[in-house]
Amino acid sequence: MKILLCGASGFVGRHLEAALLGAGHEVIRGVRHPRSARDIAIDYRNDIDVQTWLPRLAGIEAVVNAIGVLRDSPAQPMSRLHDAAPRALFAAAAQCGVKRIVQISALGAGSGLKFPYMQTKQAADDFLQTLNLDWAILRPSLIYGEDGDSTRMFMLLSRMPLLMLPEGGKQMVQPVHVDDVAQAVVNLLAPGSSPQRGIIECVGAEAVTLGGLISSYRTQRGGGAPRILAVPGIMLKMMAWLGDRIPAMPVGSDTLAMLAAGSNGDAGKFSRLLGHAPRSYREFLREQ
Repeated sequence: MKILLCGASGFVGRHLEAALLGAGHEVIRGVRHPRSARDIAIDYRNDIDVQTWLPRLAGIEAVVNAIGVLRDSPAQPMSRLHDAAPRALFAAAAQCGVKRIVQISALGAGSGLKFPYMQTKQAADDFLQTLNLDWAILRPSLIYGEDGDSTRMFMLLSRMPLLMLPEGGKQMVQPVHVDDVAQAVVNLLAPGSSPQRGIIECVGAEAVTLGGLISSYRTQRGGGAPRILAVPGIMLKMMAWLGDRIPAMPVGSDTLAMLAAGSNGDAGKFSRLLGHAPRSYREFLREQ
């Protein structure tokens, strides 16, 4: 199958590309800066018209949209990257007779959370569901993998015997391995796979607190469980204030609020799609 993969250069996109190529598909990479004959230059900030997308979809049989940014900024506005550009892409795909679209959304989209990240993801999800084609929406929790930015940060923190985390690291997550997400996409696009038209929560085998996740990484490498303290309120407010003004910082008020809201779900549908239980964060370092 000839597949347009949007966001191919990102963490999730790189793993999706490898998995799709491994399954025998032809992958056309939608990237900002083309580097090979398989790349198409796409400016996701400004390519928000259906007509712009139509020529790119000639001969394309399926689309996978893995565009996503965690921080809203003038350089990467969520309203365009998460909503306006995907809407134009999806509408053009429907016009061109694309067989199936797989949208990588986020766990929490559609739950009423009033954050720009969730609202823009939900807007594109809602629009996709109105189209007369086969679609599947994957909503992952925290995605981890050896080359993921958040994983690298948590691994660095796991080297410390004393941790200071927002709210003492009590926020709930259900981390899902990036390769499980990639395998789910491969299964959705496998020859003869049945139409989905469904939303699938992509979560790991079990939920854990953020502090528990980092502690597990520490014990997996042979260290003792760390002591975890809560970041003082005034320091947390200062971090959020700075983060809102410096997009390069890993957290801001919205990311902290989304973390506090939690990110866990039901792994049943995801397990059925994979054909097995999703991986556990407890085995992450042993699998490398």
